[in-house]
Amino acid sequence: MFFLGSLVRPLGGWIADRIGGTKTLSIMFAVVFCLMMLLGKGFIGIHQVIAVFVTAMLALGMGNGAVFQLVPQRFGREIGTITGIVGMAGGLGGFLLAAGLGYVKQVTDGYSGGFLCFVMLAMLAFLLLQGVRNRWREKWGLLGMAASNEI
Repeated sequence: MFFLGSLVRPLGGWIADRIGGTKTLSIMFAVVFCLMMLLGKGFIGIHQVIAVFVTAMLALGMGNGAVFQLVPQRFGREIGTITGIVGMAGGLGGFLLAAGLGYVKQVTDGYSGGFLCFVMLAMLAFLLLQGVRNRWREKWGLLGMAASNEI
């Protein structure tokens, strides 16, 4: 399933090139939020769980592509460092997803709590993105005006 998320990274980057990285990420976080909420409620059968989980992994993979569209725009001078941090976070996220769900299953005898934790993480990521988006717009608006004045 995680392999599918990697396959759609270019699609996420392509979408981000068309509509913007922050907009793409916002949509992907909202999709993940809704899908994980559905999984956390636990009212669906195994076939639906698989379909919803695969769809969530696809959304996360596309979000990863959007992140790599944003990195050179937002962090041009620190692109190597930021790319390393993004890769590290992706690796940790992939590990923690499986490990976290396994731990929650051991403790609670179910996965719902783990999925609800991911709901909270998706909401937190969405809110943090909205916070930095406004600062980025202000910064690039000023940079764009300065660049146009120099020409």
